[in-house]
Amino acid sequence: MSSQSLFAYIGCGGAGDVCLVRYANKSLELVERVTLPGLEKAGGSMPLCLSPDRRHLYAAGRGTPMGIFTFAIDGESHRLTPTASFPIDESVAYLACTTRDNRLFSASYHHHLVAAYDIASDGSVQGEQARRATEPNAHCILPDPDERNLLFTSLGGDRLYCARLDAQPVFSDTVEVTLPDGTGPRHLIFNAAGTQLYLLGELDGSITLFDYDSHTQRMEERQRVVVDKGSADTFWAADIHLDAEGRFLYASERSSSLVTSFEVDADSGQLTRIDAFEVETQPRGFALDATGEIMLVAGQQSHHVAAYRLNEGRLELIDRVEVAESPDWVEMA
Repeated sequence: MSSQSLFAYIGCGGAGDVCLVRYANKSLELVERVTLPGLEKAGGSMPLCLSPDRRHLYAAGRGTPMGIFTFAIDGESHRLTPTASFPIDESVAYLACTTRDNRLFSASYHHHLVAAYDIASDGSVQGEQARRATEPNAHCILPDPDERNLLFTSLGGDRLYCARLDAQPVFSDTVEVTLPDGTGPRHLIFNAAGTQLYLLGELDGSITLFDYDSHTQRMEERQRVVVDKGSADTFWAADIHLDAEGRFLYASERSSSLVTSFEVDADSGQLTRIDAFEVETQPRGFALDATGEIMLVAGQQSHHVAAYRLNEGRLELIDRVEVAESPDWVEMA
């Protein structure tokens, strides 16, 4: 989709709403707010995940009741219709899908586990396949580009795990890497080729670059750099993304409300810092459009989403719009 007209879903945990925003003609607008069905009390963040065919959106409700909620997506307007809910007892911090076998995966921060679910033909979550305990505070789970393995993190245990996707049961064949104490591994992102991964440390602001082999599950550290935290006393890093061409990497830090940008070396994948840019207050979640020209940043404390033009790794504010309370997740439609 052209960067001149795009839609995005915003998970607003403080309100229990999913907001649809549209960017067009250098302007952002709030199109609709949809509340989680049966919501009694909002709570926590609201991770989102698009189905592989982009016909459904999954949202993790961390309030009351907890569950994974399925929304049907209108193909033209991108508006949402609630279609199903799958009750769970765990507070989920991250959702991800696979394309080949149509499965959904979750990481539970407060319950220290990851889980796998079947998706029915109608797009709804059908049942739990398997689960695996982790060291404290599982925070991210993501299939690699080859969909051979699942990578997931333990923020409190300083662990990065790699599990075979074809293992029976799921998570039964898992290797792990131990990070330095106090790293707080949070989110990760792969390059398009699936040969390198970048891991963001929430607690020390680090980005660790690993050379990665999906066949052998090898994860070999190549570089560690640090994001900017401005005048803040401590790091509180949040989200990390690459642009579509893999030329630039961006990471957000909540204590300072900064996004730090890096240039990516085309051969080694190593990072060179460009600059840090002030964005919406407490940027827990952000995303880039498919062209790598537009970034949408959700301000968890400002209750706004802002659009920035990306120019060789530099951010230029275009517009901002108020959404629901505590926006924390951005999923491009």
